[in-house]
Amino acid sequence: MIQCPECRNMIPDDSAFCDQCGKELKWCPVCKRPKRGTECPVCGSDLIPGRKYLAGGAAVESKPVPETPVGPKIQSTAVQASAGPTRLVGNGWSLPLQPGGFGRRGGMWPELASCQYVSGSHGEISHGSDGWILVDIGSTNGTFVNGQRLESGRGFPLKKGDRVRIATLDFTVE
Repeated sequence: MIQCPECRNMIPDDSAFCDQCGKELKWCPVCKRPKRGTECPVCGSDLIPGRKYLAGGAAVESKPVPETPVGPKIQSTAVQASAGPTRLVGNGWSLPLQPGGFGRRGGMWPELASCQYVSGSHGEISHGSDGWILVDIGSTNGTFVNGQRLESGRGFPLKKGDRVRIATLDFTVE
């Protein structure tokens, strides 16, 4: 199942159109997820219509992923497959861990747009030498890991079992 980026309802992951709101999905051929707009906010690739994507897509050149600095000691690196955490689960969502920003105004998790307490630009995720790093970038209602509020701009390494709160939304790292 995937979440429609327009109406936020859960729909089958082989959908060209949302069976709830009727909008044609636009898919990122690199991230393999539906997104809003014309360009993927995570990798920068041009989005393609759902029918074309599900029919095998077109040859699409991916654009380079821009480096997003999140702190002096955190550097993005190529993400290696590992036994570490892969997602945040909670509130009926499964949010994949991937490098990028998140917030109510967009980013890698469009699901968060439905929560008025999530800041427009709330935080960032990167992959560093310690694994996945979560950073609050000055949000109003905070980001918490295991009950401790993160200091703005300071990275926190995530591990399986951690409890993450983004504003009023509770997740478990899996």
